[in-house]
Amino acid sequence: MELKRRAHRSRPWTRPGKAARVIVAHNPVGPADDPSTSDVLAQVELVAGALAELGVAVTRLGIADWRIWEDLQRLAARRPAGRASLGTAGPAALAPGTVVFNLVEAPPGMPGVHPATAAALELLDVPFSGSSAAALWLSTDKLATRALLAAEGVPVPPGGRLEHLGETGPGGTEVFDRVPPPWILKPACEDASLGLDGDAVCATRAAALARAAELLRRFPGQPLVVERYLPGRELNVSLLAAPQGAPHERRQPPMVLPVAEIEFVDYPPGMPRIVGYEAKWQPGSFAYTHTVRSFPSGAAAAPLLAEARRLALAAWGVCGLSGYGRVDLRLDERGVPHVLEVNANPCLAADAGFMAAAEQAGLTAAEVVSRILADAVARHGADRADRVDRPEQPERLDREPAAPTPPLPIAGGAAF
Repeated sequence: MELKRRAHRSRPWTRPGKAARVIVAHNPVGPADDPSTSDVLAQVELVAGALAELGVAVTRLGIADWRIWEDLQRLAARRPAGRASLGTAGPAALAPGTVVFNLVEAPPGMPGVHPATAAALELLDVPFSGSSAAALWLSTDKLATRALLAAEGVPVPPGGRLEHLGETGPGGTEVFDRVPPPWILKPACEDASLGLDGDAVCATRAAALARAAELLRRFPGQPLVVERYLPGRELNVSLLAAPQGAPHERRQPPMVLPVAEIEFVDYPPGMPRIVGYEAKWQPGSFAYTHTVRSFPSGAAAAPLLAEARRLALAAWGVCGLSGYGRVDLRLDERGVPHVLEVNANPCLAADAGFMAAAEQAGLTAAEVVSRILADAVARHGADRADRVDRPEQPERLDREPAAPTPPLPIAGGAAF
C-alpha cells in the first residue's frame, strides 16, 4: 500500500442540516501548476460527488484572482432581484441555505490567500466549511503554532526561527547553538511539504547553513523553522466534527479517527525518514513507493495511540480548529510523541490520509462531507448568536472618532 490510497467506497447518508445548496470554492489551477496545487481538483471531485449522493445542489467555483467576494457577487447577481445583501455586505444575495465548502488552498509562495479567503467569507457573513480565518492564519504559520502549543504544554520538537544568516541578533544562525543537531529546515508558512525536498535533514552546521541559504532564496520574505530531527515513529491523527445535536446543546469535541502510522519501508541507512515532497508528489520516486500508511492496533500499541489522540485533541483545541483537521506527530529517541504540525482543512482527496482514516473508521465520503457541512452551519449560527448576545459598549461622546484601521497586509504585498 502506498502513502496515497487508490480506492474509495461509499454508501447513502442523510442531508446535512440546513445546507440546501453548496458552493464548492477552490483555488484556480493552471496546466503548469505544481501538483500540490492541482491536487485540489481531486478534492473538488470527492466533495461534489458526496454532495450529489446527499441530494444537495452543487456549484463549483474556481476563485479568480483570489477575490472570492467578486465571484460570489457574480453568482448572486444571477438570482432574481429583490434581495438586499450578499450575507450582510454586498448588493446581491445568495440563495437562502447556501453554504460555501471552502477548498481554497495557498499556492507556493502565497500562504496568505488561504486564511484571507476565510476572512472574506466571515466579513460577508456567509457560512463556510472548515476552520475560521483566525485558525487558518495560526496554523499556516508553523512558528506561531509551535509557540502557542509549547505555551499550552503541548510538546513540540526543540526548534527556533531563522530569517537571516547573520550570527547575531534575533532570527540569526545562533539558533543552531540552541537547537541540537541533526536539524530539519523548512519554510515557516508553506504546506504540502513544499521546501522538504532534497537534503532536508542536516547533520552538520555547514550543511544546515547551505540549506538555509537555499530555502531563504526559494521562499523570499519567509522565515524558516529549524527543528531538531526526531528519529522515532511518525503518526497522523485525523479529527472530524462530531454529529451536531440540538441548537441549544453544547458542541461536542471532535471524533478522533483511527491513528495512522507512516512506515518508511526499506529506506537505506542515511536516508532521512520523512514525508517530504518526493514522498507526496513524485510517483516514480523511491520515497513515494516506499512510504506506507498503516493503522496500528492491539494492546501493545494502545498506550501510544491513546497519547497520540490526547495530544491531537489538545492541539485541536489550542489552535481553535473546526470541521476537520489533522495533527502530525513524531516520536523522539525515548518514544515520547511531539506535535510536528497542525493542519486545518487537510486534503480531502480520496487517496489522501484523512479519507483513509475516515474509511478505517467506517465512514464514507458522504458521511464525512455531511458532518463538515453540519458543523459549518452550526458554527455560523453560534457565531451569529454570540454577536447578538454580546452587550454593546456605550458610545463615548467626549472624544474624537478613532481613525479607521488600515488594511491587513497579506504575503506578497497585497492588502485585504
